[in-house]
Amino acid sequence: MSTSIRFAIILISTALFVSCKGPAFQKTPGGMPYQLFRSKDTQQARVGNYIKLTLTQQINDSVYFTTGNRLPLYIPIAPQSQPYDISELWTLLHVGDSVAATQMMDTFLKRLPAGNLPPEFKKGDRILTYIKVLGIFENDSLKTIDEKKENEAYAAREKGEVEKFIGAKLSSIQRTPAGAYVEITEPGNGDFIKKGEYVSVNYTGKTFAGKVFDSNTDSTFKHMEPLRFSVGVGQMIKGFDDAMPFLKKGGKATIYIPSMLGYGAAPPPGGPIKPYDHLLFEVTVLDVQTKAPDPAK
Repeated sequence: MSTSIRFAIILISTALFVSCKGPAFQKTPGGMPYQLFRSKDTQQARVGNYIKLTLTQQINDSVYFTTGNRLPLYIPIAPQSQPYDISELWTLLHVGDSVAATQMMDTFLKRLPAGNLPPEFKKGDRILTYIKVLGIFENDSLKTIDEKKENEAYAAREKGEVEKFIGAKLSSIQRTPAGAYVEITEPGNGDFIKKGEYVSVNYTGKTFAGKVFDSNTDSTFKHMEPLRFSVGVGQMIKGFDDAMPFLKKGGKATIYIPSMLGYGAAPPPGGPIKPYDHLLFEVTVLDVQTKAPDPAK
């Protein structure tokens, strides 16, 4: 398993009540201390199964990531685990079990080449991971059915959150097929943008809390050139891409994007966007061409 995948598993999280009292700490074969809070359920995870769980991770006393009351995680159980890693625990767990695990960054530093650690981690850090097992599925098909239900319910929740944020303006705002919201502030001219057309836009991106996380009209972000891309071919986050056919050349709009049409649980690391942040973009369409120019030119 690659270093990035190992850390992706370690760094995914969700809230769990863990008291300072409880079962005695044990150690995995790889030396990771953990507490296992056993439920009464007898269904145990096996290799090839998927574990549905919530997970919260702290670096020292600060929460680094948590699924919280958002979407659960679905982790496949591989035949082999990594030493000093949460994966050592998967086949010990039953539905309803909770786990508190402790890992020391100095131990990882001894095992990994220099420079491979994410910048959030430093020598001497302690990583605390809390897991709650919500379900166990025998195969991918059963996992997919459950995951679809969770995603549909969560999409409805996000729709309510975004519409509450938009407020009284909602009646004058258009909703895209995927579920983003487009507030036209200047209509522009000509035809609406079509899938496959090549557009140039200026934009400023903000969180719903008002934090500007990127812009090509603000020199602070050090890239003042227009953003150019082909519409509807997956070059942009889904909510942004889905809004383009509601615009024309010269048009201006504010696009409101639910987190699952943005970055969801996995925003760019080290940036101001947090997991499950809803986003808005103030956009101006500078130009529209029928197709992308020849790369040679």
